[in-house]
Amino acid sequence: MGDTVLSMFLRVATKKHGTATYRYLQLCDAVRVGGRPRDRVLYSFGNLDRIPQPTLAALSDRFAQLADDGRTRVSALTTERVWEYGAVAVALHLWELFGLTERLRRLWAGRLRRFDPVPYLQLMVANRLVDPRSKLGVSAWAERVGVPAAAQATSLHRYYRALDALLAVKQPLEEELWAASRDLFNLELDLVFYDLTSTYFEGLGPGDARYGYSRDHRPDLRQVVVCLACDQHGFPIAHEVLPGNRADVTTVLQTLETLRERFAIRRCVFVADSGMVSAANLAALDEAGYGYVVAVKRAQLPGMAALLAVPLDEYQDARHGLKIRVGAPDPVGRRLVCCYSAVRAVEQRQIREARIGRAQSALEKLQASVAAGHVKTTEKIIARAARHLALANATRYFRYEASPGAFSFTLRRDLLDGQEANDGKYFLLASAPQLQPDEIVDAYYTLQEVERAFRELKDFLKLRPVYHWTDKRVRAHIFVCVLAYLLEKTLAARLRQAELTFSARAALDQLSTVHLVENRLGETTIRTMSRPSPQAQAVLNAIGLRLPPAILPADVDPLAALA
Repeated sequence: MGDTVLSMFLRVATKKHGTATYRYLQLCDAVRVGGRPRDRVLYSFGNLDRIPQPTLAALSDRFAQLADDGRTRVSALTTERVWEYGAVAVALHLWELFGLTERLRRLWAGRLRRFDPVPYLQLMVANRLVDPRSKLGVSAWAERVGVPAAAQATSLHRYYRALDALLAVKQPLEEELWAASRDLFNLELDLVFYDLTSTYFEGLGPGDARYGYSRDHRPDLRQVVVCLACDQHGFPIAHEVLPGNRADVTTVLQTLETLRERFAIRRCVFVADSGMVSAANLAALDEAGYGYVVAVKRAQLPGMAALLAVPLDEYQDARHGLKIRVGAPDPVGRRLVCCYSAVRAVEQRQIREARIGRAQSALEKLQASVAAGHVKTTEKIIARAARHLALANATRYFRYEASPGAFSFTLRRDLLDGQEANDGKYFLLASAPQLQPDEIVDAYYTLQEVERAFRELKDFLKLRPVYHWTDKRVRAHIFVCVLAYLLEKTLAARLRQAELTFSARAALDQLSTVHLVENRLGETTIRTMSRPSPQAQAVLNAIGLRLPPAILPADVDPLAALA
């Protein structure tokens, strides 16, 4: 049996959020369900206090007219169009927080242009943050977005021309954006975190695409190398795009020169991972007057064996759950720091035991097979043993002997004892007298921020695939990704300042439910803004963004109303 409609009415519902009370105008009907009366909300017009008085009057008149003629019912209320708004509006609010529109137009001053690239760049950066697509995809996505830039950026080929305009001002724009980041968040450039990644191309790629060491495990494809320098909070300072065959260590000198020439750095500690370290790099750092904190492998420097031999109970406690032991300064004042992580020790032991277990099981089966006469020649026995050990990544842990009809193996306890004693330990080399031991550890520990930056660029911001085939367009595409990363870091910082616990990604997901909606009731057009969830509203409050009125006047262009 269906529900019985008893009556239909307008009501004002009140809701409390914290200490504030909000009033919402709702269209309801009273129904009888299972013999019991209930109120059912048919439509919410939004926050009553944000509905303009003329709009309320127009709605009242229209409802009165409908009641009089009786021919058009509330069921005729239809949704004509929906625009995405919340997450895109936040992206563009962050864009303006850095004054990007004004900065770009000032940097382009004097250059002859037949169009304004700003709306195209706004949409490309916002899309990279919200819903990454190709430039062709951005053009289609813009038709569903309720922001002014979407009404202005209507030509596909101008997206590509806007990329050229952006690349033309890369250097001064990076410098201005770093200065703006420093002012917004009271940052100081004391620590520079440096890392690089690669991104590959299907086919030949641009001119800089070369075969090289692939961090994407695609050595069969051409690539470019992307270098990124960040501050200790993960905010980007500068980036470079280099040919794909550039060796890691050779990028350090170029970055040093960039930082020294382009940024006002009085004192800088350069932080990098072990892949960046060579004698030439360290000499260049010393010559440039930079302090540094770098990870070093155990076989690289004297003094490591002595630190490894120190009992753990003589280490000092440090932050991040570490214990550390600081070596004596060498003749040029550098200090070795041995760090011990109990968590890392457990992980290393579990990985090693799993490898040894797999290898031992395979070797025991081989031993039984040899004894049964299934594998007879020495060459075949050795080949199978080597293959089993290689597959288990455990070759170093076993010795074995083979002869026709016989196979034996032993575990290398001498090697295992040495590894077990050193599980969880790694070394940092610090040439920065001003840093205390805890600060040395902090500096290296924070390097994961720039590593996370690359994960964000590749995963969240979809650095790849790259739909461009010239060097300048590839560089501009990567710059767009870096700009989107800057906005994401800014959003994350604002959330932390507001003591909100969700990530920038989670915040954007919450905001994706906020839409601009065009409804029609008979001959009347009603444009409304969907109500944000409490979490989405908290994000909006954190960045200082107010949504447009819940109901927009029918005679106002919805896109213009959001300007």
